[in-house]
Amino acid sequence: MVGETRHRRDAFSEDRRRYLTETTPIRVRFHEVDSMHIVWHGHYVTYFEDARRAFGRRYGIDYPIFAKNKIGAPVVKIWIDYLSPALANDELEVEARLYESDGARIEFGYEIRREATRALLATGGSVQVFSSLQGELMLTWPTVVRECLDAWKDLWIDPSL
Repeated sequence: MVGETRHRRDAFSEDRRRYLTETTPIRVRFHEVDSMHIVWHGHYVTYFEDARRAFGRRYGIDYPIFAKNKIGAPVVKIWIDYLSPALANDELEVEARLYESDGARIEFGYEIRREATRALLATGGSVQVFSSLQGELMLTWPTVVRECLDAWKDLWIDPSL
């Protein structure tokens, strides 16, 4: 929504959908910071990607699986709320939550925290859809993803419990 500002202390508290989660550690590298030793804002998208890939490896839906099954999964939406800067050499924890969805799309929420203090530095989200390798949109779940969803039926975390 253009012009809307969303400031959240906790990206996950407002979403009541069931989810699966994975957290990955990241150490801020020298080339990711500016002259003030603050992480350049564009690197946060890479941190989200790192967490999304860790999630995919854990749950069996990483990009190599998509490629093997001739499926594209382009990101169609991404957003970030910057709350506090990550600094040179910080050790971060990036949590990626995959939210359960009725539609054939992948919806992640993210939190980036400084590991030592648990300070929340950024929140965000992304949406991916499925396509053929020629770019044709898939309106139903690809078979390999449907199989994963079936395998996860007892793993979803219900935030209302």
